[in-house]
Amino acid sequence: MIYITQDDLKTESFERFITESTSDFPTVIDKAEEKSIGIAKTLLKGRYDVVLIFDETTPVRDEFLVEIITKLTTCKIFGRNAARKLPTDLKDDYDWAMKQLEKINAGRLVLDLPLITSSSGAPTSDTIWGNNTNKNFYI
Repeated sequence: MIYITQDDLKTESFERFITESTSDFPTVIDKAEEKSIGIAKTLLKGRYDVVLIFDETTPVRDEFLVEIITKLTTCKIFGRNAARKLPTDLKDDYDWAMKQLEKINAGRLVLDLPLITSSSGAPTSDTIWGNNTNKNFYI
């Protein structure tokens, strides 16, 4: 596991459920976490240094991001069982995690993570511009 730990998964669900859902395929947790990290990277890469954050040897952990990736990972683990319908609370957790990632992407939530830096080491940001045209000349 790269970013989350087994204890993070246990706080989200019972160990027995995790074991039952992953016993047939031992690397399913790692694969589910990789997919969840991929989703997070896609939505974080415009603002944060995702290479540094998700480094395999020394990842930069943020508890809010750990919570998001844990929820995405557990949903993927339990969703593997086609015979059993995914519980609504897990679906709600998945939806919550995706909404939080979208808020982070939009800049409405700011995490304590390394930002993208330029070659000089200064944080880079998108150009901010606006349009103040007033076609009707109202004040």
